[in-house]
Amino acid sequence: MTTSATKTKRATQSLPHQITEKPSLRPSAQDLKDALSEFGGQLVMRASDECRVLPHILHLIGKGGEHIVFEDLRFPNYILKVDFIETLPVLYAQARGEEEVAKAVADIEHKASEHRERIKRLQSYFLAGQVPTELVCVKEIPLHEKVVKAILRDRNIEIPKKLVVPPSMPVLCTLQHRIELPKKEDRVDIYSSYAELNRTIKPDYYTEGHRLLASANPIGPIDHSAREKIITYIYPSLKKVIKLSNEDQGFRHALAGYIKRAMQYSADTNEIIDMAGGGNVMFRKNELDCWEPFLMDALSPPELNFDLIRTSALLIKHGQDVDVRTKANTLNVLNYIRFANALAIIARVSTRLEVPDATAISPESWHSGLMIEKYLDVYTPKHGSK
Repeated sequence: MTTSATKTKRATQSLPHQITEKPSLRPSAQDLKDALSEFGGQLVMRASDECRVLPHILHLIGKGGEHIVFEDLRFPNYILKVDFIETLPVLYAQARGEEEVAKAVADIEHKASEHRERIKRLQSYFLAGQVPTELVCVKEIPLHEKVVKAILRDRNIEIPKKLVVPPSMPVLCTLQHRIELPKKEDRVDIYSSYAELNRTIKPDYYTEGHRLLASANPIGPIDHSAREKIITYIYPSLKKVIKLSNEDQGFRHALAGYIKRAMQYSADTNEIIDMAGGGNVMFRKNELDCWEPFLMDALSPPELNFDLIRTSALLIKHGQDVDVRTKANTLNVLNYIRFANALAIIARVSTRLEVPDATAISPESWHSGLMIEKYLDVYTPKHGSK
């Protein structure tokens, strides 16, 4: 492949490399008040895969499922997360006139306000510092058509034929403190998987795990080690958590405190805490060398709530089709219920999360009703993986 062809292929696969100048020395960090008033005021939305930027230009540092993460060299202790999924309606509205744009902007402003209230509520259930401070807002930032199209391609989103990319546009974004996380060996990530989408889980094991974990009144063995064995069948990611909990009383105590607070939050709000992704919730040592939870990115979308369990259970029970989006959302909620109860068992606390609709249909019905064939290869652990 020629050098030119290589560059073309790279451009279609990732964000384009546009700036090659090396950055100047970073200035000293500013306090939150100054950063909030100045951050984004003169930014240019240009990104570089090599992360080389000019002073005062937005600098790409990460890409997630919904967000693209930037920094500005003027404020090295803050990051800016642009929610491109929620902002897409504003982009698409550009071709339909000012009135449609105004409606789309009003919608993301409402979402920003709602998010601010929800994050405050989540923080109120945990100790200071365990849920990081962040500001969700709508901010006008300059755009670059080449970058916008590259972002759409990067996420396999079809580019509209009448795409209009304005020189600048309001976007839904989050401003956060930059967080330096411990190395992987010095922290414990708490993350679940989707048991229904793991080919390696035998039907009998799935049924046994669901009966043990889906209800406040578990069906199955009373022996603790037998319960832990069932849990590792359903959620292999908890093997390390189980081992550490049995060996380290301080960790087990911290885990017990966390899951009690998490369950109370869910019982009060009808919402889940996002433990489906690695790094969303973790345990690390504090300055006193004690384990404590850190909910780095644990606020789930509000539509992931326990009402989904009732809706999906009724559809499955009566033989109705469940659309893929509803299946995916229900998988998140159902696995959260079981995963939370698994953590409670591991921490040896009697508290359980009870959502009656989770046991309204049989484990077999849940498994078949929520199956998404195209995701089996994605969520089944690869041979030899830990």
